[in-house]
Amino acid sequence: MPRAAARTRRPTEADLSRDQREIYDVLRDDLKEKYLKQLPPVPVSGILGRKKAHQLRERIALLDRTQEGIQTQKEHLAQVARDLEQGAVGPDTVDLRLELRPPSIAGVSLRFVRAGKGE
Repeated sequence: MPRAAARTRRPTEADLSRDQREIYDVLRDDLKEKYLKQLPPVPVSGILGRKKAHQLRERIALLDRTQEGIQTQKEHLAQVARDLEQGAVGPDTVDLRLELRPPSIAGVSLRFVRAGKGE
């Protein structure tokens, strides 16, 4: 079975290397388009590249959710600590077992390890 031809597209200003950019920047406006047209075509990613990019974007979204969950818990704990210090709540009303649990984030399992005495 013959392999399908690789897909390509015309290069744009964003595709230029540092050396190409130096040349492009000194050209007159009427020559810039001609310069881009004479550059070799840029290969377009196939299905495998798109799948990998999709997985990377899914991981980025997961990291964003993780960051948001940790930030939310940090803000909550800071408020509880302020309330305790200012006497707004009594120490008997705060259950540290619940407060110090890692945040629940779909797709993520967090575990905090307490540092030893020498650390």
